[in-house]
Amino acid sequence: MTRPATTGVIATIAVACSCLWGCVSDEHPLATGGAADFQFDGSTVIFAADMLDEAGRPVLPRQAPYEKTIRLQLTNAGAPDEGAYVDVQLDPPDVLQFLAGSDDSCRHLSGAFRCTAQEDGFAHFIVRSESDWSGEAELTLIGRAESDVISVHPAGLPENANNFSMVVEGVDTDKVPARYNALGCSLTPQPDNTFDKWPQGAVRVREAEVRATAPSNAPGVIEHAPVIIETLHPEVFVTRDPTCEPPRDSRLRVQLDELGRSPKFYFCFSDIGGDLMQLAFSSGVKTGEPKLVSAEPEPRLLRVTNIKSQIEIGFGQLEVVAVSVFDANLDPMTLSVDVKSSDPSILAVNSPSAIVHFQGDPNPTVLFAEGTTEGTARIQVSPELHDEPLCESEQITVVLP
Repeated sequence: MTRPATTGVIATIAVACSCLWGCVSDEHPLATGGAADFQFDGSTVIFAADMLDEAGRPVLPRQAPYEKTIRLQLTNAGAPDEGAYVDVQLDPPDVLQFLAGSDDSCRHLSGAFRCTAQEDGFAHFIVRSESDWSGEAELTLIGRAESDVISVHPAGLPENANNFSMVVEGVDTDKVPARYNALGCSLTPQPDNTFDKWPQGAVRVREAEVRATAPSNAPGVIEHAPVIIETLHPEVFVTRDPTCEPPRDSRLRVQLDELGRSPKFYFCFSDIGGDLMQLAFSSGVKTGEPKLVSAEPEPRLLRVTNIKSQIEIGFGQLEVVAVSVFDANLDPMTLSVDVKSSDPSILAVNSPSAIVHFQGDPNPTVLFAEGTTEGTARIQVSPELHDEPLCESEQITVVLP
């Protein structure tokens, strides 16, 4: 007599029991006598982010590599210990992120990051930089002595990058000359209001670019490497805008491309100018040789005022006009000028050139001339080697004694 129903139930229970016991995980803590070994390429650094958004995440694109794959080998008695697990942590904590590797042998648990050895004894995970923190972080195992160190470099060029330089157009002589294109003439007293030292559409500008060569053992690290450009003088700023319009800043961040070149940027010099303006640039642990540039002050006002309106023939060189030059702040400045007479046959100047406010003398520079024949003439003054602007005095009459 057969009992098919009872046989089926017994078979089902047997399968269930088999699965119950056979499917139990063999995961177990790595034995005290076992060994854990961190394995990764220690010669390849990872880079921190250099900019974070409002949510604290890295701003893309960013310099790579910024993560590293870690192989963790777990053994017991020298043999792979399949199913053995350890909990990984960082010191200092939370400066890097732990991510599961391709085989999901490591995973986040409540309060821990657990790695479990596969059949070959290995577990894999990823360490990623997601902040601007840089330094050395120690990989440790909870309750165990094994450890290793991950180095995170600041974003930017590594020390073994080469040919880190900045090319600034038009300052091969380390000087930005005055252009005299905003210089005006005056016969009247000094005005009350200063001039705009950043005249719209007329600021002196120089195009620049940073270049570098990647280290031979890591050609990819140069792409997106950030470079910081700084101007360490109040009368020069740096911008991506070739017109030099506001906003103005003394600091600019650019990134290198895959060939090690930055996009074009611009240094803008005020009409006040200055001596030995420092144009600095750095990237990560690399600091370039700063450029020292002098920008001549841009003269804005040339005053030629009469000391005498009439002189007599036969008295030699006489004081005839006083000359003053002012910058945008209406401070007296030094300027070499050409001097001539509108009619040398009537009024002859004693020198074809002069230096206004030589050695910082605050008094106007006096120009001399001699009356030779009767008539009228004017003293004409212009920046040295420039025909414009040509500033004339009031009329001077030459008479017989």
